[in-house]
Amino acid sequence: MGRRIGAPPWLSVALLAGLAGGPAQAQVRRITFSEAVEIALRQNSALARAENASELARFGVSQAQASFFPDLRLGLSDSYSFDSSLHGGGGSARAGLSSGVTLFDGLANVANLRAAQLEEEGSGLDEERTRQTVVFDVISGYLAMIEAGEQARVREENLAAQEKQEESVRALVEGGERPIAELYQQQSNVAAARLARVEARQALELSRVDLVQALQLDPAGEYDFAPPPLSEARPDSIPLALAPVLARAFERRPDLQAEEVRLEVARQEERGAVAGRWPTVSLSADYGGALDQVPSGSVGISLSLPLFDRLNTSESIARARIGTRNEELALLDLRQDIALQVRRAVLDRNAGLERLQAAEAQVLAAGKALEFTQQRYDAGVATLYEVTLARADHVAAVSASVRARYNLLWQDRLLDYYVGDLDPSAGLMP
Repeated sequence: MGRRIGAPPWLSVALLAGLAGGPAQAQVRRITFSEAVEIALRQNSALARAENASELARFGVSQAQASFFPDLRLGLSDSYSFDSSLHGGGGSARAGLSSGVTLFDGLANVANLRAAQLEEEGSGLDEERTRQTVVFDVISGYLAMIEAGEQARVREENLAAQEKQEESVRALVEGGERPIAELYQQQSNVAAARLARVEARQALELSRVDLVQALQLDPAGEYDFAPPPLSEARPDSIPLALAPVLARAFERRPDLQAEEVRLEVARQEERGAVAGRWPTVSLSADYGGALDQVPSGSVGISLSLPLFDRLNTSESIARARIGTRNEELALLDLRQDIALQVRRAVLDRNAGLERLQAAEAQVLAAGKALEFTQQRYDAGVATLYEVTLARADHVAAVSASVRARYNLLWQDRLLDYYVGDLDPSAGLMP
């Protein structure tokens, strides 16, 4: 029987529209930040693989627990024997139940169970870290989109100011107070401002495309990503100290905790390998017999002492010890990476705070300079070139201030991610 594959909903809508004789008008889907997080957590393939790994780890625990229980087997056999006598041979049918349980195997089963439980714990920590990564990608996308929107607003306001300036220059030129060259120069300024607005709008659309990719949405769809209001959001103005942040990262990072768990798993596997040198004690029982006879049963204890196993146990121990050393090295490397990540993030965050403060001061100074230059131009003292330079400085300062502000907001969330404090259930700016 063939396997039926369902078509995506968006493809069905497109096909129905084609059959109707014309293209369907795309409906805009509004997605809030919280909805975007839910979509990302539901559709991200890396997170799905992490959840599958956790499920497999739970199966491993169940399997390790089952090794402590006795097994039960049903045996059925039928045989026929014959000889060279005239009377021929005879048939025999047998049935029986048998069971066995390991009483002692050098505590290998205990080590295997503990290793499986640790694997389950480590898989859960890896899943938590993957979930934080997915949420951080959504946060980064939204902050980038909001910044792009603010930059587009700055370019829009600059274009409006340049067009207003063109009207003033035109009036002065027509009144004979300014040469025609200034009108041409201002028209060039308007064209440049219009081009900057186009580029800012394109950057905004590209940031939305990045969000579509991060959420794994249908690229043919239309989406309105509605972020929470951040117009009044202000980063903390207090510089951070490295030591407490680093200590918290060593305490909170799920991937570091998972690596510590994996080291303990390797140690348990080493104990399980060493258990191969110990004797094994088993309890067995069976009950049954031939169908034409009275059934009977037996109970017994067996002891198995390994004398020579072609050095398999020694090689298993050596491999397990190498695995433990590799996990120890991996743990040291991860701690080093975390320390460097946090150190860079703290330095960038503190530098970003100073950059924002300087950018805001520059906005105030550039605004006053533009206002003063415009007054001098209106009074016939300054040239249009001076006004153009002052306005360009002011626009650059405002744009740098927007960039510094949202970069600092992003740095705060990046630091939360590096420390391991990023809460998937929290908002964009908790």
